[in-house]
Amino acid sequence: MADGPHKFLPLFITEAGETLQQLGAELVKLEQEPEGVPVWDAIFRRLHSLKGSAATVGLKSIVEIAHEAEALVGRLKASGARPERTQIDLLLQASDVLTAQVAQVAEDLAKANRAEQTGNSALLARLADASKAVVVPEAPPTPAPVSAPPQVDPSLPRLDVFFSLSKTCQAPGARALIVQRKLKAVGTLLEMEPSPQQLMQKKGGVRVSALLATDHPIEDVRAAFNGIPEIESVEVQVAPVATGPSLPEGPTPPPGQLRPVTETSVSEDLRPEATIRVRAQALDQLLDQAAEVLHGIARLREAARKLPEAAAPAFEAEVDRLRRTARDLHGRVMNARLTPFSALSERLPRAIRDLAHRLGKEVELEVQGAEVELDRTLIDALGDPLTHLVRNAIDHGVESSAVRSAAGKPRRGKLLLTARRERDKVLVDVVDDGAGFDAGRLRDRAVGMGAISAEKAAELTDQQAFDLAFLPGLSTRPEATEVSGRGVGLDAVKSAIEALGGKLSLRSTPGKGTQFTLELPLSVSMANLLLVQVGGELYGLPMTRVVVTTEYDLSARGGEGFEARSLAVMGQLVRAYSLSKLFGLPSLAPPGPRPFAVLEVDGITFALSVDRLVGQEEAVLKPLFPPLDRIKGLAGTTVLGNGRPLLVLDPRGVHDLAETGTRVKGAA
Repeated sequence: MADGPHKFLPLFITEAGETLQQLGAELVKLEQEPEGVPVWDAIFRRLHSLKGSAATVGLKSIVEIAHEAEALVGRLKASGARPERTQIDLLLQASDVLTAQVAQVAEDLAKANRAEQTGNSALLARLADASKAVVVPEAPPTPAPVSAPPQVDPSLPRLDVFFSLSKTCQAPGARALIVQRKLKAVGTLLEMEPSPQQLMQKKGGVRVSALLATDHPIEDVRAAFNGIPEIESVEVQVAPVATGPSLPEGPTPPPGQLRPVTETSVSEDLRPEATIRVRAQALDQLLDQAAEVLHGIARLREAARKLPEAAAPAFEAEVDRLRRTARDLHGRVMNARLTPFSALSERLPRAIRDLAHRLGKEVELEVQGAEVELDRTLIDALGDPLTHLVRNAIDHGVESSAVRSAAGKPRRGKLLLTARRERDKVLVDVVDDGAGFDAGRLRDRAVGMGAISAEKAAELTDQQAFDLAFLPGLSTRPEATEVSGRGVGLDAVKSAIEALGGKLSLRSTPGKGTQFTLELPLSVSMANLLLVQVGGELYGLPMTRVVVTTEYDLSARGGEGFEARSLAVMGQLVRAYSLSKLFGLPSLAPPGPRPFAVLEVDGITFALSVDRLVGQEEAVLKPLFPPLDRIKGLAGTTVLGNGRPLLVLDPRGVHDLAETGTRVKGAA
């Protein structure tokens, strides 16, 4: 890489980050289930793939660490013994160093070209020593099967072969098949990743690595690529001598007998669906453009109302057709932004393992619904809240092994993370089988910090007392630790979830465990709004929070104010507030019955009086920019069909402001 960053370096950074994240989760799983051969093979393939990719882009330091870690994994599997915690710790340390080096490459490509060797020498030596210390039993001689693969001389030199297909290549699978045949003509092909079968129906810009056993010189192997179109950056080098056996997929062959790659035959139903990587920023820009198209079409519909009657119908029909197409385009872009929940859950096993070990606990993580998809914006925003809930469960919920055994529970605690889709929302549960919340202690802490009175606390049911855990600054820990007890906790998690338009609820059974449920929208970009008019201004209320609209005459009660009024709505009394008074706007509604929008937020039902109910509109929401983002009660903004900007209200924020009697200045 002396001549500058490799052109495939950005792709390497993306793939390496995903590989290392999955590697950490698999190492934790290996520690819990060491007998699982598929886990051993998956870890080996991750390291081998990372090594090959790093070699392609010239990152020698990453190649060396990945190779030594790969050798250690190979010998550990071949030994048949349960890996020791120190060995898993060492492999996780290697994963951390690799992750840090990939992050450094992403931060500064030029620095990555001169990766420092001295900082890695100690780790390389420890990995090599650990690999040598593993005792691998000699395999008893086994008769070769009828269709046994040909013998490969262990002393035959091995070559690492890396080649890249041009971005314009339309049939990488076919090109890889040609390369496969060419390499077989000069030696025995032991590995090839991705295989030609995996490359079928994919586009170009793909890197392929192969391991070849041959006595031909490197020049002959490189010459095998001559004449093959759309092949770029062929690299052939002597493969490092592994200190452990290679681990191809499936049963490990006897010593001295490596399984060569067989000829690939591909059927139509085995061909994978073609995929392509797209930068997240490009999708965001495309989504913005699709939203602008929808806004433009809405303005055209407004303009169509001024056309002569003879021309209007045909014009409106074309506008409707364009609107359907634009909505379909917007929906497809939204679907392209969907990311599986596994993008979140795969980050957790390592964090859980490290925290549990630090606290002297045993915790097992189970994930269900990893394939459920959420908008990328939600995935990015959920990382910290979800991690906090998991840490809370391990620290506060799951007991130590001794306490669990005394209570008749399994020594190892269980943490269950589930994701499921229900209509237009996604539900995420974080469940532990720990000690559960202590309602009495929560009451005492809330009273002690002055949040509620002792009389009010005594009236609360246990479930209502559990909700006290969301009070700002409340902690049941008598003193702070590195993990928790500083009063910055569940209230921050709840605020983060509500900022995404979601809900956070808690259920707990003392002695049996706790369940947190996150209710999230599928997307934070689209919203169905109820348009209301107040003092000549229009505002939007999310229809997901609107229970019903009604009319009520408050004039007989002497006008309106911030003080709560009681309205009878569907057989119950709800508190009502004047939106015009709250926003400091003059009410333009005529005397008599006034329209009300009845809303529900976190189990609280309340009503807002407005001047007029204008109608409903589906809108593309945009975030607020300073200084509007600091105003409580505002959730976002959008643009109506006539080009008029519209502020979208946050029902929870509006309720909080109404309760405190605070006017929103400048909201109009």
